[in-house]
Amino acid sequence: MLNEKKTIREKFKSFRTRLSKEEVLTKSARIKKLLFGLSEFTMAKTIAFYVAKQANKEVETEEMIKESLTAGKRVLVPIVDKTARKIFFSELRDYDSELAPGAFGILEPKPSCRRLVPTAESDLMIVPALVFDLQGHRLGYGGGYYDRLLRELASIKPSLPFVGLAYELQVVDKLPKTSRDAPVNILVTEKRVLHF
Repeated sequence: MLNEKKTIREKFKSFRTRLSKEEVLTKSARIKKLLFGLSEFTMAKTIAFYVAKQANKEVETEEMIKESLTAGKRVLVPIVDKTARKIFFSELRDYDSELAPGAFGILEPKPSCRRLVPTAESDLMIVPALVFDLQGHRLGYGGGYYDRLLRELASIKPSLPFVGLAYELQVVDKLPKTSRDAPVNILVTEKRVLHF
């Protein structure tokens, strides 16, 4: 299982790195449009986003975050604690001035701009991954950070929707899974919205 997951990870990392900057932005804009059209999104007052790591060609969330802030939504973004192997969330008020590279080179709030908020206060959780399948299962980078967080949140706040963002090229029929893997409820690609 571990070897199989590792092989899948490598394959999809290479798929994603082949995307041009233009493709990333075009596909991300389409994904944003579909995400913003979801009733779960429009009704959410507090949204926990991930901050895309541009070097990895992840679905770009910068515009999504900025527009959510402009629309008066409360936005939470992750801070990774490598020692505790946990993700914490902090309220973000200004994308351009409050973020700096943190763990794994991902932008996160600077120490002076941290406003920690219990993740269960969010009304919607936006989740990254390398690959998703048609049952909502996901495969991340292998650290298990999001799996632990999602399992914990599912037990505290079962009504909280988890929304995965991915390019269509990151979707497969079926992924190998274990009981530790936490699925998403909704998957948004540049072509479709899937509800599980």
